[in-house]
Amino acid sequence: MPEVFKRENLILFYFSIQYSKLKTAFRCYTPSVMRLRTIAVMLLLALPAVAADEFTLYELLAPETHQFAITYDVTATREGAQFFFNPVRPGSTASNERVIDRGTGKDLKFETVSGKDAKLTGLVPAQTKDEAQFIKVHLPAPVPKGGETRIRIFKTYTDAPSYYVKDGLMVFDRPLGIKRNVVVLPAGWELVGCTSPAIVTTDSVGRTLLSFVNDRDDQLPVKITARRMP
Repeated sequence: MPEVFKRENLILFYFSIQYSKLKTAFRCYTPSVMRLRTIAVMLLLALPAVAADEFTLYELLAPETHQFAITYDVTATREGAQFFFNPVRPGSTASNERVIDRGTGKDLKFETVSGKDAKLTGLVPAQTKDEAQFIKVHLPAPVPKGGETRIRIFKTYTDAPSYYVKDGLMVFDRPLGIKRNVVVLPAGWELVGCTSPAIVTTDSVGRTLLSFVNDRDDQLPVKITARRMP
């Protein structure tokens, strides 16, 4: 199966988990309370579509490589924008980049640029450091008034300080900035601990998935530890 479809299935699996958890949570309520709860949930589910359509999937590769594959879904909404800038986190080396239009599935042109170049477009904050690095995505057309452009960015990060093995344990220690995130442990590893609340499940091949919702105004501190299965 092509890698892009594997990741698509994981993203769909994540949202099915959220729906299943909500159904289970409401089984014990009376009809009147249930109606109020249902209205509240519908409003909560509608918020991400209005406020931010962001989701990141982290697939941890063999920890000895210090690599993890990232799938990042985001929607460009700034009227007239011809580009979207995705920052490369300092300390990480990006490779295997690819960008697609989620509406059509077509590949989009992109390149890596400096913060200095990105600021010239007015699409990144003026206080951005000149030496910062961004993936500059060429949108298929300027974002129309009241419209949006949904894109998906694939990349692989190599980052030894945040993903490594220590004393026989795998450690993924990385703050998560956006609201919805899923971290997938490599096959053959089982969860030992996690510093932030998460929904823990397994996929069809037995890998452990941790789903996070960042309800903070800043980054969610996440440190995951795992051990090899016997």
